[in-house]
Amino acid sequence: MLIRMSRINVVMMALFGTCMVIALLYGDDPFPTLTGFGIPFLIALVLYVPYLASSKAQGRFPRKTRYKMTMVLFLYVVLIGSLPFIIGVGTNLIDGLFESMAGFTTTGLTSITPEEYFDVGHSFMFYRCAIQWVGGGFYLIVAFMIISDITDIGGRTMEMELFSRLGLRLRLSTLLVNISIIYGIFTILAMISFRLGGLSIFDSMCLSLGTVSTGGLYSHGRSITGGVGIQMLVVLFMFLSGMGFYIHLSVLSARGRSRTFFSKENMIYLLISAMVPIVAFMILFSSGLGLGGSIWRGIFASISALTTTGFMVGGMDGWPDSMGFLLIILMLIGGSTMSVASGFKIRRVHLLVAGFIADMKKSAHPRAVTPLSRGEKAVSTRALESANVYFFYMVMILALTTLISLVFEGDIFPTISLCVTSLTNSGIAFGRFAGIEGIASLNPIMKTMLLSIMFLGRFEILLPLYLMSPRSFTFNG
Repeated sequence: MLIRMSRINVVMMALFGTCMVIALLYGDDPFPTLTGFGIPFLIALVLYVPYLASSKAQGRFPRKTRYKMTMVLFLYVVLIGSLPFIIGVGTNLIDGLFESMAGFTTTGLTSITPEEYFDVGHSFMFYRCAIQWVGGGFYLIVAFMIISDITDIGGRTMEMELFSRLGLRLRLSTLLVNISIIYGIFTILAMISFRLGGLSIFDSMCLSLGTVSTGGLYSHGRSITGGVGIQMLVVLFMFLSGMGFYIHLSVLSARGRSRTFFSKENMIYLLISAMVPIVAFMILFSSGLGLGGSIWRGIFASISALTTTGFMVGGMDGWPDSMGFLLIILMLIGGSTMSVASGFKIRRVHLLVAGFIADMKKSAHPRAVTPLSRGEKAVSTRALESANVYFFYMVMILALTTLISLVFEGDIFPTISLCVTSLTNSGIAFGRFAGIEGIASLNPIMKTMLLSIMFLGRFEILLPLYLMSPRSFTFNG
């Protein structure tokens, strides 16, 4: 636990230090900068010192212990990450935790406007964008090493076959290096592209951090500025981030690239990414929006929702309800397995549909044996059970949080969109929640509930349930 805490503290100290350098470059007020980032930096440093004084090596922990440590470390990151908002920006405790949780879970919701951030300093705006990037990287490691184990991915079915085919090992050190390389390359390419597209260096940095992480927030808020060209570049990098990173890892392998790229899940992801913008275009065009506006707005909004990035475009409040429901469905589906995107994930959607078809065949031919297959391999029963259980809990959580929210909010559709966007770690909401002011006006009870389901959604619900289960040593999802 000590070693893992030390690694997290190194990352957080580097983040706080970078923000202080940004403050110097842009001439921010030194007092909120030194207190807002200096105090958390000292706390992380104090917690890092015992690791420097310790030479005791730690072996491999039992599975349940590793899961607990992951959850504790993430909550620790959210807690220490909230201090710059509380100390530097001057938010209250709930708002600080809300901003921190929304950032590290890559949820685009925020209760602080960019103008309020810039009043304090560029460094705090950069920090809010950067914690999305850190949270996205943290999730990728957790997804490959832990969530895949619980949901019966890495140990028994598709990803183990892919790793074996690509010559990759399910080791934290190997995955950390490979994923960090790809994640970093995407971020640098995005930043260069946005800069060449006409954005300032600062805006390019913030936009690349919010796009590659599917965080959905940058230095101008949740709505993209800069013209159609910038928005289409954002679409490209959102699309790449919503694709399973096992596809990107195959680029580093000498074999198995084509078979990995043409895996069933990736083909479904590509098909949805191609078909949904057409549906969005038809809805927007039939509602009276012009031809050009319907095309690029439909593409941008649908990919933003599918990848759970949550960037928005102007005029969404005037869109028909059918478009809103389409975006909500896309947010619930989410991106591919082992991607930065949240949501139900395409792999589970495929399992549910395949399971339903198999049950239909079995009802017509009770004695027939119809195993679910994924390419050359049969899908294990536990993987299908995991998808069913996840779907059940997702529906129950959404129903419960929506009912609670309706006690405080009167409009049902905007309320549903707010609960969906929180659980799926997106950022697209409707009605008064489409703007930052609507999020800021929420009462503390609502914000506490929303940050709680952000946490559940980021860890795909099943990992927290595993730890809460009294029989977690046999729990398989």
